[in-house]
Amino acid sequence: MKKTTTKGVNVLRKILENACTKQKASLSDLTVLSAAVDPYRLDTDAGHRDGAWLAAQLNTLCGPTARIHWRGLHYAIVQETKIRKPNGEIYRNTEADWIWLSEGAGKAARWLGYIPFERIFDQRNAEPVIHRKAKVPPAARLSIGLDVEIPDAEDIEPLPIAKGFVGRQAFQFAIFGEKSSLADIVTPIAQHFEADLYLPQGEISDTQVYQIAKDANTDGRPLVVFTLSDCDPAGHQMPISIARKLQAFKDQFFHGLEFEVVPVALTVEQVKAENLPSAPMKETEKRADRWRDAFEIEQTEIDALTTPARRPVLERLIRQAFKPYIDSTLDRRVANAKTEWDAAAEEAIAEQIDAEHLDQIREEASAKLEELRESIERINEQLALAAGDHFELPEIEVPEPEVDLDPDRQALVSFEHDWVRASRALIKHKAYGK
Repeated sequence: MKKTTTKGVNVLRKILENACTKQKASLSDLTVLSAAVDPYRLDTDAGHRDGAWLAAQLNTLCGPTARIHWRGLHYAIVQETKIRKPNGEIYRNTEADWIWLSEGAGKAARWLGYIPFERIFDQRNAEPVIHRKAKVPPAARLSIGLDVEIPDAEDIEPLPIAKGFVGRQAFQFAIFGEKSSLADIVTPIAQHFEADLYLPQGEISDTQVYQIAKDANTDGRPLVVFTLSDCDPAGHQMPISIARKLQAFKDQFFHGLEFEVVPVALTVEQVKAENLPSAPMKETEKRADRWRDAFEIEQTEIDALTTPARRPVLERLIRQAFKPYIDSTLDRRVANAKTEWDAAAEEAIAEQIDAEHLDQIREEASAKLEELRESIERINEQLALAAGDHFELPEIEVPEPEVDLDPDRQALVSFEHDWVRASRALIKHKAYGK
């Protein structure tokens, strides 16, 4: 199939090649994941061929804009019975063809720009629980004190009201947990720290990592992702994969994205410190020998920290991971700032108001009361008088979070890392520190 030019194609490959040229390194020296799945290595002739093929099937079978999940697309192709893959073989309902579609052609199609990431969704991953606090732009207005009962115009007194006094931390947070069994422990902590919660079964999908990156870019604050996974080769790999894909999404789509990935549990050190039980690794685990050589242990599931006796240990580990990023004084300082603003605003009104001024306000309010008596639910909104029409209120100054980041925090990749340093940190972690 003819190679086409699509927006975003070659961006990641060029970044990798330029870094290798400056570092006098080979492509493999700065490749974090395997070459078949690393986003920076998918820009090949085969990648374009397979990606264009998948895009053609998706558009033909589903239309140019429809969304579908991977399994649905698989069966849509299978049911056509005579669709051939780029190698000339008929696409069949086999495990091999399913893996090639979702992990091969599918990744190429999305990362190379043949289809938008949003067009495919992953049913195997549960929807995230969003706890992120939205940004409220500061604003002031006058309220005439209405609740449900409508007063007479003569009873109206102007009352200053401000919005935007909301304590919003300096960082946005996401927690990724490998097991849904973590929900009971992690959910209250996520709510407390306003962290979005992702608890898929197994490794997080490209779709959800894309959503994390997109939401974080929209939010605007630096992102911190905390990971909870098994202590085994696959669990060790998960934060590396998340970090590498966030790195690629930053380079290709969300250039202002800043992020750190923090592996919270389960680490080799925690397994040994807590004397957690282990089990032999599967014979099919190709990384088993390297794992044993590096750490001298077998595998331990994160669920070992969910027992009644060890649950407090996991809770403590998660809360400690948040600590370097949290300004614990912020809510108190914001509340104090709101109290000070209320007092200053009331004083400003008292200094500026007179009988003529008050009559003018009441006359405006009286006309609105007559107009809106049949719409009780909208009265407060309709009777809100712009502060600037009558009074000069003090400027709203919401305290900003104050966080002094510890340079020795446990982040896998750091906000301070450039592309090469971040890549080398991921490669080192993937090699079990060697």
